Amino acid sequence: GINVERDQAGLNFDKYIKEKIVLNSSGEEVKGDAFKIDLSKELKKNKKDQLLPLYVANVEGEKKYIIPLRGKGLWGPIWGFLSLENDFNTVVGIEFYEHKETPGLGGEVDNPNWKNIWVGKEIYQSGDVKLQVIKGAVDQNMNDAKYMVDGLSGATLTSRGVSNMIEYWFSDSGYLKLLENFDYES
Repeated sequence: GINVERDQAGLNFDKYIKEKIVLNSSGEEVKGDAFKIDLSKELKKNKKDQLLPLYVANVEGEKKYIIPLRGKGLWGPIWGFLSLENDFNTVVGIEFYEHKETPGLGGEVDNPNWKNIWVGKEIYQSGDVKLQVIKGAVDQNMNDAKYMVDGLSGATLTSRGVSNMIEYWFSDSGYLKLLENFDYES
């Protein structure tokens, strides 16, 4: 949720990011440099050998948790970050920093208006990943609207890829088991 120019990112990184944590498959903090973890390489390892980065930010006196994401788009990988409130459920913001999606279609993952739709959405319902990008626009009067993000028009495969990315990283395959054991402040 903090917008800065690319050339100012390094200065602001140190201003907001207070901890760079490496988690093992048991959710235990281990030694290492979270910034140097390559998710592509970690995903190729046996699950029990994987290390995953977790960043802890301090924004206006409140802790936010930032999780790197990697998923499949139409033309290649999509890389980004999702930041969460202390509850590890409520989205603070989402950012995609690298992709090969078609401009004006899947490339709309970069659109600030679309990224703003994610703010306040919830990932889990009764312990299951519920957050997804749907086809079309979300009817805000629906009971489950807090778990839905508007689809990208003309970019069904990109929208599906982003949904699959959220499902993967926040289910048993990704951070869920790690975060269950991580000692965070609520």
